[in-house]
Amino acid sequence: MSLLGVSRKSLSDSVDRALVRDVALVIGFALALGASAQWKAILPGNPVPMTMQTAVVLLCGFWLRPRLALSAVCLYFVLGMATAGGFSKMPFFAAYRAGVSTATLGYIAGFLPAALCVSYLIRQMKQVTLPSVLAVGAIGTCIIFAFGVAWIAMTLTNVEGAVSMGLLPFLTPALIKLCIVAAMVSGGKLVTGMIRS
Repeated sequence: MSLLGVSRKSLSDSVDRALVRDVALVIGFALALGASAQWKAILPGNPVPMTMQTAVVLLCGFWLRPRLALSAVCLYFVLGMATAGGFSKMPFFAAYRAGVSTATLGYIAGFLPAALCVSYLIRQMKQVTLPSVLAVGAIGTCIIFAFGVAWIAMTLTNVEGAVSMGLLPFLTPALIKLCIVAAMVSGGKLVTGMIRS
C-alpha cells in the first residue's frame, strides 16, 4: 500500500471521527436541554417556571462551535415541537408543552441567538478568563431574557408587568447559574480545551 493511500485513509478516519463527535455533541446538548426543562420550580402566581435551561444554553455556546451550538438548540426545538402534548413520552418542553400557548416561548426562541452569540464571542477572545467568560455569559443571558420578556409583553401583559413577571424573580437565580457556568468554563481543562476545537 502506498504512503498516499495510507494518508488518505488516515484523513478519512479523522474526518469520520470528527463527524461522529460533532453529531454526538449536538444530540447530547439537545437532550440535556430537554432534561433541564423538566427540572422546574413553580413560582406562586407566575406562569414562567424556573428551570436549568439557561445554564445548559450557555454551556452549549461555550463548548460548541457556532454552527454546532445552533444545531443543538434547533434540534431541541424540533424535538420539543414533535413531542409536544406527551405523544412520545419524551418531554422536551416543560410539562409536555410546545410553548406556543405558554409564557415560555420567548425564552425558548431566545436560546437560538444566545447560544450562537456566546459561541461566537468566546472564540474571539485571545485568552479565556473568568471575567471574559462572565461577560460573554451575561450577554447570552440578557438575550434570553430580552426575548422572554418581549414575548410576555406581547401576549400576556404590558412591559411593566412582563418585567415583574419574567425578569425580576429570575435575576438572582440567573446570576448564580452564570457564576457556576463561568467557573466550569474558565477553570475546567476539558471545557476550555474544546472551546477552540
